Amino acid sequence: MTTVIKILGIAGSPRKGATEYAVQEALRAAAEVPGIVTEFYTVRGKKIAYCNHCDHCRRHRTTCIIRDDMDEVYELVAEADGFIIGSPVYNMNTTAQLQALLNRTRAARFIYPGAWKNKVGGAIAVGGTRHGGQETALLTILNFYYARQVIAVGGAFGGYAGGTIWSRDNRKTGAQEDEVGMATVLGLGRRVAEIARIVKLGKLSVEELQSQLGEPLPLEQQPVVEDYNV
Repeated sequence: MTTVIKILGIAGSPRKGATEYAVQEALRAAAEVPGIVTEFYTVRGKKIAYCNHCDHCRRHRTTCIIRDDMDEVYELVAEADGFIIGSPVYNMNTTAQLQALLNRTRAARFIYPGAWKNKVGGAIAVGGTRHGGQETALLTILNFYYARQVIAVGGAFGGYAGGTIWSRDNRKTGAQEDEVGMATVLGLGRRVAEIARIVKLGKLSVEELQSQLGEPLPLEQQPVVEDYNV
């Protein structure tokens, strides 16, 4: 029986352009790794409100009280074994649309326990200039992974923190013309897929061994730490 590993790509741009192209290309590279399937999601055209910190999800151990297009994201996250999240650079950071999505994913851990934990994540940033804040935008995404217990990985040699694109503000065409940047994107896609495959197969091996030994899984022995946003 073939083990399927799913990589979810999320484009955090409000328009169709370089970021969507870069994330999709990273997914294409990821799919070259045996056993990998991919899925793409974009915030473009979606209605995703910002988190109002009402704590409804934490108090009731349920979904977010706000009902909008975020509802479809939770299941995608739960089904994925790895993530490639990309954003254009806005003031040396990610977009407000992507931040809204990431902040709202807090509820995922209550709907689907372990939705993020011990999965693999990589980041892509697209800037209009060569040194236009790509690395600081990448750090925002990587810091999100750290907060959600995702195993954050970098890309290929030369793309240490992830994929970085210089689009010259020319959308998809600009990304395609940045051969150096696209090499980091493709390297990231393969890297996320490779590590996600190792982690998924490793989890299955541990579960099989624990089952044979009649022991509880290590994760079941760990105390639940409350997720408090301040």
